[in-house]
Amino acid sequence: MPSSFRKLVLAGLSVAVLSACASSPKAEPSWENAAQGRQATPTVEAPTGEAAAPAPTTSPATSAPATAAVKPKAAQAVKVTYTFPVIGKSSYAHTHHDYQATDVMTACGHTFVAVTSGVVLTVSKKDTWSAKVNAGATRGGLSVSILGDDGVRYYGSHLSAVGTNINPGVRVKTGQTLGKTGDTGDASACHLHFGISPPCAKVGDWWNQRGTLYPWPYLDSWRAKGQKSAVAAVKAWQKKNGCPKKPTVDK
Repeated sequence: MPSSFRKLVLAGLSVAVLSACASSPKAEPSWENAAQGRQATPTVEAPTGEAAAPAPTTSPATSAPATAAVKPKAAQAVKVTYTFPVIGKSSYAHTHHDYQATDVMTACGHTFVAVTSGVVLTVSKKDTWSAKVNAGATRGGLSVSILGDDGVRYYGSHLSAVGTNINPGVRVKTGQTLGKTGDTGDASACHLHFGISPPCAKVGDWWNQRGTLYPWPYLDSWRAKGQKSAVAAVKAWQKKNGCPKKPTVDK
């Protein structure tokens, strides 16, 4: 190799070595809180030519998964309770004329209350009964019927007044005032005619509404603060009798 060419090669190598030594060394990873003796995570740069991956979003441990559906609260069943229908001194028998019901004998003006919670079905606020006609539909005078939350219909009649806020479709609670006892309609003395029946037509079927089974066993229980229910007896009666049509002879 000519000496001039050898000198040129050696000179190039010297320049390269000097350039490499002049370069700044790569910085060491920085360690956060190293002075306090706590372990830290080194800062690492993404490789050249690759995009840094986005930091994952971490939900708190108490958070529900994004796809989890929130279940609605289950509807709570209505708790059915019972109470005696008249507030005030009263008496009643285990029998009734012609059909199964109970006449609760009491003074006029005592409070008639809902025996259980439910919805008002029918209301009669005007006494249209006439002795000459003696129509069964008006014989009860002022009256109220409700469909209890237990599925049983309850009826009270011969009232002297009905509450102004008691109208069809209104919800009532156990013990809520429905009206005042009286002697309207076909009544010879102050009393509450009380009937229990299946809903049947709910409205218009006065011959079922007035009573289809004797209420006295339930009245005995409710007066003693008991909670005897007529549901089973009413269902059994309806299974046997259905919903009778209007009688040909009006009793």
